[in-house]
Amino acid sequence: MRSGRETVLRQIPIFSQTLAQKLLISIVSSIVSVSALASAPDTSAWYRQATGYHIWIKSFADSNDEDQVGDIQGIIDRFDYLNDGDPDSGGDLGIDLILLSPFYLSERTSDDPMDNIHGYDVLDYYTVNPRFGDEKTLKSLLELAHQRGVKVLFDFVPGYTSIKHPWFIDSAAGGQKRNWYVWQDQPSNDWQAAWGGGQWHDVWKPHGDRYFYTYFQSAEIADLNLHNPYVRAEMEKVLKYWLDFGFDGARVDGAPYLIEDGPGLQADRAGTFKLLQDYRSIADSYSPAKVLLAETWRPREQVGNYFGDGSNQIHLGLDFNWAWAVTEVVDNIAPDAVADLKRYQRQNFPSGYQMATFLSNHDSYLPRPLTRYEGNANKAFIAAALQILGQGTPMIFYGNELGLKGKPKPDAELRALFNWQDVERQTAKPHSLLSGYRDLLQIRHQYQAITHGSELPVVTRQYGVSSFMRLYQGTGVVILINASSSEQQATLDLMPFFKSAESESLSEDWAHLSLLLGKVKIPAVIDSVTASKVEVARIPPNSVTVLYLGAEPQKLIDGYYPNVVAPTTLPNIQAPALTSLFLRGSMNDWGASLPMSRGDDGLWTIVTQLSHGRYEYKFEVSGQSSWGLNWGDNENDQRGEVDGSNIRLQLAESGCYQFWFDEVTRRYGFQLAEGCD
Repeated sequence: MRSGRETVLRQIPIFSQTLAQKLLISIVSSIVSVSALASAPDTSAWYRQATGYHIWIKSFADSNDEDQVGDIQGIIDRFDYLNDGDPDSGGDLGIDLILLSPFYLSERTSDDPMDNIHGYDVLDYYTVNPRFGDEKTLKSLLELAHQRGVKVLFDFVPGYTSIKHPWFIDSAAGGQKRNWYVWQDQPSNDWQAAWGGGQWHDVWKPHGDRYFYTYFQSAEIADLNLHNPYVRAEMEKVLKYWLDFGFDGARVDGAPYLIEDGPGLQADRAGTFKLLQDYRSIADSYSPAKVLLAETWRPREQVGNYFGDGSNQIHLGLDFNWAWAVTEVVDNIAPDAVADLKRYQRQNFPSGYQMATFLSNHDSYLPRPLTRYEGNANKAFIAAALQILGQGTPMIFYGNELGLKGKPKPDAELRALFNWQDVERQTAKPHSLLSGYRDLLQIRHQYQAITHGSELPVVTRQYGVSSFMRLYQGTGVVILINASSSEQQATLDLMPFFKSAESESLSEDWAHLSLLLGKVKIPAVIDSVTASKVEVARIPPNSVTVLYLGAEPQKLIDGYYPNVVAPTTLPNIQAPALTSLFLRGSMNDWGASLPMSRGDDGLWTIVTQLSHGRYEYKFEVSGQSSWGLNWGDNENDQRGEVDGSNIRLQLAESGCYQFWFDEVTRRYGFQLAEGCD
């Protein structure tokens, strides 16, 4: 029997966090290729030029506007927002790649819009969760997407299932699938979390007289034994099923932790890379080939291994390290963080690698941008510019373009409902965050230097302005970032544009310099003599400026965004009435011995006798060993949060205490009662 994986709180990548003096303006000039003569990347793979959008199905769009639970039909109904089929309309985002969250039949199928139906607790890989729709509707979505030139990826979950999956039930009973999961009679205390830290019982959960392994650290989700050839064959069957169905590729969930070889040997295993090679062989067997995107949530020293030799494992890796580095650039904590990361990747990753960049996602990694930047929409806009115009395949997490807010604990807050009225509000405001995203995306779609070109540094360090240039077939796009609160100026060295092989198609030794986005003073024409000292004056504070170099002058797309606004409101959630509720905590060994009673006003109460001391508890709906919808509290503000942290309680005296929970407002509390009757 194989041993297992590690288990600990995920490590956040650490970059330089102190500077002798903070620069007023971020410097990321070496965000790009070291050589001014760098050749253009391979442009034959569509995913390198794609603009992605990550949809959380439950939260994106509800087709009936009744239960406030998103569904597949809702995506179809709102598809024009993503891509309306008219590249010249300007009314859509121009998305050409969609990643769907898990849609499998899973244990959580609640009608409650506040329920965290994450879909990773799989019950049946071959059935669509009826809360989201059915195969017919899913097929209609794929057909619509393909008609408009949009590729669609599904979330492939090969590592674990719900403990209510028939496979697990059979395995726990010692049936034919007894070796389909990872079991031990008594795990050693050497085990940790898969990503380091923690304790053995974080990843080993009791079930009967044995323990099952769960890298997910959940008593409801068990890891599949991917050492078992029958399990590997079954998961390959799942992958083929949905690729045959019409998907253009898959996101491999939890890729670093698919195989565990013992305590401390729970990530980045050789067996995992062999699995990825097998999945790549399947993807490459299609014509055209399918694409593998992987969750590569690991230190940068490990990420390159997931690309194999650059052509035999994954195509795309989600760049968790980039997501963190961007925050340090925007906040001027480590101005070179992105540049250093990109340089490391170029020097250490195999040829052919491609990273998918994101500012936040559905996991407890980072807050959404507007939350991370404390409501500063200008900073959120700068971060978006680095993502959309920089190197990599941008994967926009739904709602970030509106400034949807969300904290990472609990991660359910990162998956809040998308309010479609906000789209209307921000569309009407020319300097809204959504309008800014549309401008950036228009530049990405209109100028192939962004999607097809190589990147070159632009020397601006003497003025501290962040700058990089993308080159393709005699054209160039220059991006300037001023993340300071004051107006700046810069002298740009654009001579690499004339020296680069990318500019060989120029018939003259001069080029037009046009302003695409922003409000600065620049010369209209530069030549190979003056290009080394191009003066850019009056760069506004907290701004993004985009310039164009080429044989023909270009029109301004938009001016300076002085104060980016992001008006957003969460929909008024109408939660359904609960049918049962239990007080579960350390006072009753987290069991179901304290059922609560519901009043006509939706207030649930229970009175119980407690001794003085410390307690932890939550409110939960099922009373079963496998927990259902539950509420804790992360902010300690007496408002229940779905899947929130344990509520802590310190009692100074013993006595009878009444606990209450309001199912409408999710407020809760306790008080000393007169008696226990």
